[in-house]
Amino acid sequence: MKTMFAALLAFYSCAAVMAAEIGITVVTPSRTSRSIADVPGAVEVILGPQLESAPGATLNDKLVNIIPGAVSSRANGIYSFTSVVTLRGLPSNEQGRTLVLLDGVPVNTGATGAVNWNRLAIENIDRIEVFKGPVSSLYGSNAAAGVINVITKKTSAGYRLGTSYGTYNTFQTNVGAGVKLKKLTLSADGSYLTSDGYNSTPQAQRVTPDYTVDKYVREKNVSAKATLDLGEKGAVDAQYSRTEGLRGEGTRIRTVDGASRQYNTDFARAAWHGEKNGVAWQTQAYYQFEDYSRLNESTKSGYTRVNTEVNREDAGGQAAASMPFAGLTATLGADYKLGSVDATDHNVAPTPAYDSKNRGRASQYAPYVQGEKALFSGRLKLLAALRYDNASYFDGYFFNPSNTVNLVNGPQSEHYWDSFSHKFAASWRYSDILEQYLSYGRGFRPPALEDMCLTLLRGSGINKRLSVANPALKPETVDTAETGFKLAPLAGLYIEPAAYYTIGRDFMYTTDTGEIIGGTKVSKKDNIGKVKIYGAELPVKFYAGAISFAAAYAWSDSEIESYNGPAALKGRTLTYSPHHTVSSSIGIKTAPADLTLGWAYKSKQFTADDNSAWVGWYQTFSASVSRAFSRAVSARLSVENIFDKRCQESSTDLAPGRTVTVSVAAKF
Repeated sequence: MKTMFAALLAFYSCAAVMAAEIGITVVTPSRTSRSIADVPGAVEVILGPQLESAPGATLNDKLVNIIPGAVSSRANGIYSFTSVVTLRGLPSNEQGRTLVLLDGVPVNTGATGAVNWNRLAIENIDRIEVFKGPVSSLYGSNAAAGVINVITKKTSAGYRLGTSYGTYNTFQTNVGAGVKLKKLTLSADGSYLTSDGYNSTPQAQRVTPDYTVDKYVREKNVSAKATLDLGEKGAVDAQYSRTEGLRGEGTRIRTVDGASRQYNTDFARAAWHGEKNGVAWQTQAYYQFEDYSRLNESTKSGYTRVNTEVNREDAGGQAAASMPFAGLTATLGADYKLGSVDATDHNVAPTPAYDSKNRGRASQYAPYVQGEKALFSGRLKLLAALRYDNASYFDGYFFNPSNTVNLVNGPQSEHYWDSFSHKFAASWRYSDILEQYLSYGRGFRPPALEDMCLTLLRGSGINKRLSVANPALKPETVDTAETGFKLAPLAGLYIEPAAYYTIGRDFMYTTDTGEIIGGTKVSKKDNIGKVKIYGAELPVKFYAGAISFAAAYAWSDSEIESYNGPAALKGRTLTYSPHHTVSSSIGIKTAPADLTLGWAYKSKQFTADDNSAWVGWYQTFSASVSRAFSRAVSARLSVENIFDKRCQESSTDLAPGRTVTVSVAAKF
């Protein structure tokens, strides 16, 4: 009891620390450095040590447990290739509306909008900046819900080694080395992951023990980074990474690996950035190539097997400069990106074998401008931004010799779209402990390539669907108004409630068409008309000496207001968008070890577009204990889902039960 009283006393006796006094600078809201206190909006900064101690085995899991209102859905086991993280009530079965950046360049693929979260190694992350709300005025498509910018560590001289072992025979190791040669710094990193995985197929959907199996993973990553300091001329960065992975899909009939996905991803980035005489600039170019293959086998109508080979390419460049101009801080910039997909399905069984093909390309060019102004000694901050997007779809092609779907085989028509995206924001500091912001912005998003030109079977068992291409898809726009407060009423206490209201027009959404082909239901991505999404978030953070506490509650609701398709979707709630999420954690630093306890709750969420099916609510508890044996060596014991609740996260997958992981890290 005396110990608890002393801890509580420490909470209230520490000196007040305001966000403006912390001195945190962020780059995501304006693409050049700003004090976080000067941003009229909701910004989260997550530091590397916070990520390491946060609940969750993967980066996407950890983000959901840290970011208020973030929601994730996962299929195919712990280290899923199809994990998603979304913000602000938007469906969590599609990544495309939340932009994910790696050191400022997008890693969402143009083909699907998806992100391979396993490429973003936690041990290499310096911090993550999360800017909520539509940021299309700066970042274009994929940024309707916000931006998650993963910023890697600066190179430090020395060596690093880490290894871990845990449940499901999961073994992971990572190594790194860095060197500084005057103005040049070089680093190299590598990691290896293998796990037997677990059987995530719900019991009612399993066929036989020989058919339904564990979803395993085998993965390798290598990366290299170089930075050259040019003095007053800034700095030049170069970065390269390669990921090779194989994941089991949970079924095995005749082949050695069973139904599986394999991918090799190459990523390269070059950047020049700096600041001189009040002018800050950054320019970048990037290239991402994904060599993806999938083996799918089934016994639903006799033995069938399809080998899929896909090449997905994304390339682009961007430049931005920020400077004083006519009493404003002005930011000018432009982006260009080009994406392509080229896929072939080899239908090898039953015979006779045949191939189906699809391909397409998309480009997007956009100039933008943003102005910021501080008035009344900085109490009032104003921001206005405007962006013009010109997007096109071309070289579209689909061919299937056995086509029985209502599609036309052959070349597809070219499409051109353009749109203005704007944002207006203001904040007012009432006092040293209270500030309010208001903003209104528009998000613009063209269709993903594969939604327009790809037809394929998705899912398995009772959830099997034939997803058909829709070359008539149109872009969607998402308009959001929000307001929020930044409060620091007590020493070390920070409360940042926010509320938002979103209207989506020509909203892209996967729906059942009502057709059945070969006993399989048909679905497609369609523009369903008007959708409204609204919600509120209440994050609370408390820091005092050796104790830290964080909690967040988020509520959201949605409604399809208009839809002209065959299904009666008007008035329905969006799928994979839970009404309530709660997360909390407490950290205690002691002389022997550091302890972190976590709790997370997610309410019921619909899995069918007509709301006829859903997965129930669940909660999980977690704990981790870490100890530094010296400045160079540390160890951690983590337990996720302490009470071993096998909750269902999607219509096809169970979440993992209790997992225990022991890890050791050394620096020298």
